[in-house]
Amino acid sequence: MPELPEVEYTARQLRASVVGATIREAYVFWERTISHPAVPDFLAEVAGRRIEGVRRRGKFLLIDLSGNMFLSIHRRMTGNFLLLPVGWRLDTSLRERDRVAWNTRGPSFYVAGEQEATEQAELKYCRACFVFEDGRCLLFTDPRKFGKIGLWSREREQEALKGLGPEPLEAEFSVERFASSLRGRRTVIKQVLLDQTVVAGVGNIYADEALFYARIHPLRRAESLSADEIRTLHEGIVDVLTRGIEHGGTSFNDYRDLWGEAGDNFNHVRVYHQEGKPCSRCGTIIERMVIAQRSAHFCPGCQQAPAQRGDIVTSVP
Repeated sequence: MPELPEVEYTARQLRASVVGATIREAYVFWERTISHPAVPDFLAEVAGRRIEGVRRRGKFLLIDLSGNMFLSIHRRMTGNFLLLPVGWRLDTSLRERDRVAWNTRGPSFYVAGEQEATEQAELKYCRACFVFEDGRCLLFTDPRKFGKIGLWSREREQEALKGLGPEPLEAEFSVERFASSLRGRRTVIKQVLLDQTVVAGVGNIYADEALFYARIHPLRRAESLSADEIRTLHEGIVDVLTRGIEHGGTSFNDYRDLWGEAGDNFNHVRVYHQEGKPCSRCGTIIERMVIAQRSAHFCPGCQQAPAQRGDIVTSVP
């Protein structure tokens, strides 16, 4: 799932590329992609609106539109944006030929003047398309079809984004606020970091990396962390997220940027999906465990489990 760095990197690309463009029309090829309002209303309301800005909140990408409206996009597991230059055309003929294949693959795209649609992998599984007045197309591709796009008035932004905690790269995410959110929590620290009400935008990749940075075992109880450990973990969260953005995000499977390029941060992770490899810090072999149906990667040398202190949760449902 794209996390804060992947969403932020795409937001910056969109900000540099589409602000000022006007949406001539939109197409929706998988209706459940649209979370709000109903698809006919969505199509009617988004047409003719000018893109005035691009923001991010947690893992949500926000596109501000004229008329005091905005698009909220949660990419979930496999959602990506791809910007096609002028000259590309949409082919929906599969919808009539093979409805089952259409529901899986969506439309095809081809360059004007060419007879056959291209088979580029990043063009498959398109669920929505925004056509700009200048002829460019912004595609939302999503093989797993879990991503959601909503169109909201700015007055309803709090409703659309309810339940999100502080932004980890903003001043609101202070050490004191972070410490307060951990106080009294007997839940394992890895699960707490994934709780979007505690800190918005952190997911599996960067939780693992931040815990490694702070030398904290993922099964430690959140309430057991000392003040120094909380301060170091806070520093680690900011550090790994910042570096993730600088490296264009982490492409492990499906994440791609606005131009279809993979992010480079996977070449810089220390523990995430590094099981079986020696730790870059101490040489101990990186291990993987499952916590509440989510994988956790850690170095048993650097992130020791002090079970004798009773602050390790040995069984997680």
